[in-house]
This record gives sequence, structure tokens and C-alpha cells, in this order.
Amino acid sequence: MTNIILLTIDCFRYDRCGFNGHHENTTPFIDKLAGESIIFDNAFATGPYTTESAPGIFAGRHSFNSHYFNSHAWKAIPENSDTIASYLSEHGFETLAVLSNPHMTENRNFNLGFDLFRNLQTDGSDPKAETGGDDSGFSVADYAHDIKTRMRKYDSLWTPYTVPYIAHRLLQTRGEWPTHRAEYVLQEFIGELNDTAKPMFGWTHLMDLHAPIHPGVGDTPVHKNLLRDADRVAGIDSDGYRRLYDDGLRYVDRQVREFVDHLKSAGIWDETILLITADHGEVLFDRKEMYGHPRHHHYDELLHIPMLVRVPDMSSRRIQTPFSLAWIHELLAELISERPGDFPSESGSGDLLSNTPIKEPVISDTVDENGHTVTVRDKSWKYIRHNVSPPQDFWYPFGDDEQAYHYITDQGERNPENVRNVSGLVSVAEDYITSPENLSKLEGEFSQDMEERLEDLGYKM
Repeated sequence: MTNIILLTIDCFRYDRCGFNGHHENTTPFIDKLAGESIIFDNAFATGPYTTESAPGIFAGRHSFNSHYFNSHAWKAIPENSDTIASYLSEHGFETLAVLSNPHMTENRNFNLGFDLFRNLQTDGSDPKAETGGDDSGFSVADYAHDIKTRMRKYDSLWTPYTVPYIAHRLLQTRGEWPTHRAEYVLQEFIGELNDTAKPMFGWTHLMDLHAPIHPGVGDTPVHKNLLRDADRVAGIDSDGYRRLYDDGLRYVDRQVREFVDHLKSAGIWDETILLITADHGEVLFDRKEMYGHPRHHHYDELLHIPMLVRVPDMSSRRIQTPFSLAWIHELLAELISERPGDFPSESGSGDLLSNTPIKEPVISDTVDENGHTVTVRDKSWKYIRHNVSPPQDFWYPFGDDEQAYHYITDQGERNPENVRNVSGLVSVAEDYITSPENLSKLEGEFSQDMEERLEDLGYKM
């Protein structure tokens, strides 16, 4: 009997991990784990933010073949879709999920195939049509969003709005922070790992690297970390904020170590596959006064993500072949020696655990009300096509609606190549380009409470 645990970490960058070359000792335990794991060096998200990437992980779907919920930007899983949970359930696994991202909810069908599904942001409830709450017209989330917007209009940290913003976050540290911390999420997840005669598949998702990062993650005083976060909000190039991100990653690393220690003490570590990856990365002022994970930003600070798979009694190795998170379903099938399920995205490979060349390109895309961006890559080249109106500067840093990069040698994507070098990828992208109006809608509305939770995480409705 072999268990499978999928641990996804929001905003987890490939290049901030020690086992991928980062020098700041951010992931000492995961580095050790990587020494006995299969590392996918060229794993890529299906989109640059959660609603574009989570359907890829969970159901092998991209934005162009997902449904949308409430807004074209917020993707959902179509009813009756095959998912990794339903696939593993059909093969005898007991399935459970304890998640903490407010986008991964039952009303968007992220519960499909799970015997037990909990989203800690909704406390196990489905906020499909709830509209109750404060009817005064005042929203703390709106107020905070307004402060952040005003701060960005200044060229320095110290603005008339900096102190109110820091005070707002300080109050949240004493009450309800916008995200649940990994310590709590993993404790709740462990609480659901009951003894069973069946093998188990469990999925959990951590939000500690998603802004705002909790100021208590490291040894730096809380007030100093709140100032670092204010740098982010003001759009200032800040080594302090990057250090806060690294501190957040060290915190996550410690929680992963404690989680693995629990699996060992429970006597199930030696029969458990652990897959660790991200839904997407995070922009840390890599280009044009920006943090976060904006839509249509298809550079590899967002799309290139860490991924490692620790398999009992399987030798460690590094896989260089490009891998899409939309192929996780195939990888799981290979790990349990079963035929792959019927998922929309397939690699065309029968051996994802080696450096065997794949037949299909890796696709990432974004669809919202402004249009469609598609990225297509093979083993060396990457092509980005923006079919978007109106254009915005960060989508077109070189003044073009399409770019090509030799991403293996130009890992920072600073030197665009002539798109004629990637004519094959261009034709693939053209086949995928779609209009937002072509997406099907999954009926439902956000509750007022959920809108405020998302807004406090930077998702303006």
C-alpha cells in the first residue's frame, strides 16, 4: 500500500530554493529531502496565478478549457470533470483535502472526487450565494485596498497612507490574518489522516508566501517586517521585502519538516509518496516596479516553479525534460503503475520519471475579460502571444504583443529573439487563442465575506 500526499505552496519560486542554487539557506529541510527525491528542473505552471494554475494541477485543464465563476478571471472546474482525486478514488484510494486558498472551493468544484474536502477559508461551508453581513456599506477590505492604491501613487515609502496601512496590518496580527498559517493548516490536515485499510491520497495547500506575508515568520521584529511589506505596497525595489519572502520560505520549510516528522512517527513515511510543488511563483520586483502575480505576466518568475517527488525506494535524480503541472495526473498514474485517466492535457510520453523527450509542448495561458495570453515552450524555446485589449505596459515590455526567448540560456528573459526562430510554437499558440466569450460560466456568486477575503489578498473584484 502506497500513500500519496500532494503539498502545494502558493507563490513558491524556483530560484529561491537552496536545492536550485539559492544562497540564502531558505530551504534546509527541503534541500535534504531533495537529495532523496526526483527533481523536475523544468516544471511549469499552467498559468501565472492560482485561478489559472489550480485547474491544471487538479484536473489537467488550462484556462481555455475551464469554466469561469462570477468573472472571466476566476476559473472553475466544469461539472463532472475527471480530477486527480476522482482518478485515484477509482483506483482504490481514500481521498481527502484540507486547503486554505479562497479560490479552491466547493462552489468552483475543487471538491470533485474527494471523500473529505475542507477549505479552511470557508470553514467547510459553501458560500455560493450568501449575501449577509454588514449592510452599512463600509468594508475594511475596500478601505485597505484604497490605502494601498493611494500609496502606489507616491515615489517613496513614507506617504500619508503608510501609517494607516501598517496599523491595519498590525491589528490583523492580533486578530484574523488574511491567510491561515502553515502550522495551523498542516495540523488540521494531520487531524484528517485517519488509519484506513485503503491507500490514501491527500492534498493540502499553504499560503504563507502569498502577500501579505505574516510579519511574525522570522526573527526580525514585527514592525520592521511591516515596513518591508509597505515597501511592496508602495512599489519600491526592496531587498527588505525579498528578505521577508525568504523568511517566509524558511518558516514553510520548518513546517514541512515537522509534517514529515509526524509521518515518520505515525509509521507511514516509508510507504508515502510526497510531491511538493507550487501553483505559481512570485514577482519580486524582477521588472517594472512590480510584486505579486499579475494576470498576463507570463515570465518565468511566475511560470517556472519548483517540483520534487520523494518516492520510497526510488533513486534520486534531476529531470531536465520540460514538465507541465497539467500532467500531474499522468505522473501519479505512472507512480501507481496504472493507465492514465481521460484528462484534457497529455504529455504524449510514457515515461515522465526519466529524461525521455516529450511529444507535446508545455502550455500556459490566461483568459480574462481583456483577452487571452498563451505561452508555448519546447525543450529550449519559449513563445508568448498576447491577444489582449487594451494593452498594459507590463504585458508588452518590449513594445510587442509577442515575444520569443531561448529560456535555457536567457533565464531572466531579458533578450527577446526573433519570433521567426520559433515558427512552430507560433502556429501552436494560434491554435489555442480563444475569446473570453467562448468560455462557459459556472453559475454562482461570491459572498460579501469571500469578496473581502480575496480583496485583502490583492484580488480586486
